[in-house]
Amino acid sequence: MGKQKQRSIPQQLSSTNAVDLFLLAGLPNPLHQRIEKFFQSLAGTNAKVISHPSPSHNGPLYKKSAVAMLLEATARFAIRRLKNRSDDQSARPKRIALFYVPAADDHILLSAFDFFVFPVPLRNLAKFDESGYQKRHAPQSCEEAVRHGMEVYRQELIRIVQQRIESRKSSEALLLPPVNFHLEDQRAKHTFRELTRGARAWQNALPDGIAPEHFDNDRLPDFLRHQETQFIYKDSRGVVFPCARASEPHGGTEFDHEAKIEVLCDVLQSIYRFGAALPTGFHHDAQLEGGKHLKDMQFDCSRKGSLSVTASHANIYPNDFVRA
Repeated sequence: MGKQKQRSIPQQLSSTNAVDLFLLAGLPNPLHQRIEKFFQSLAGTNAKVISHPSPSHNGPLYKKSAVAMLLEATARFAIRRLKNRSDDQSARPKRIALFYVPAADDHILLSAFDFFVFPVPLRNLAKFDESGYQKRHAPQSCEEAVRHGMEVYRQELIRIVQQRIESRKSSEALLLPPVNFHLEDQRAKHTFRELTRGARAWQNALPDGIAPEHFDNDRLPDFLRHQETQFIYKDSRGVVFPCARASEPHGGTEFDHEAKIEVLCDVLQSIYRFGAALPTGFHHDAQLEGGKHLKDMQFDCSRKGSLSVTASHANIYPNDFVRA
């Protein structure tokens, strides 16, 4: 008798592996399944690819219901891995990137994933071939676009954005809370959306003229030690946003992967910024300079709505959760 052939068992991701999470949107059914498998082979074993199909016809690609399904699949996968991470708290999706085909309604997709993914537009797939079909229908064009997208991912997210997010520097604009950092006529979230839509370069996260100021113990006596100095951002109200010290990462996020999708997305907004994982418990200690206390200062909490804060300072988390 010949030897019995052994079945090949698909490799399963360990529940505590620190994987990269890739999302794929805008491709028609069933081509998206083929490209998902190609993407998975390209990304390697320490990665997870999740895709969801879009309509075959040219035009709007992102119905709210379809976007909600992709968002829920993303959130539940990420939260499960966060829940099962090892004791050192480092094993979780290291990075989250959204590869998508640009369309007239892609704001529906991008708004749903605001600020916790790194967007990679597959622009070539939105173009039309000589027959009048978008290139997103051609397997070879899709594979080439994903390969190019991976280069953008490596060059921009891994080599630039991730290092800035992990810096924990008070002089890093990409770390500022989107809603509670006020500009003269808007909030930081508006310029952050320009970043994710490609209308603003990563090197210029805020409008021209807005730069961190030099603070010392005289200007920030409740935060900076004697002879210590830092460059820190101050908003249009005069509120200063130093990053809390690495030794003070309190307020770690609690979560349940069975919670409602809105809750899960709020958790992801607190843990990731532009696709890179934030340090555990990261937040800003928003305060006034000169040792003055906040008095009836208005903040917008992501969970409690508008708050009037009277305190020495307020903890502002990446998802704009506010704790006085």
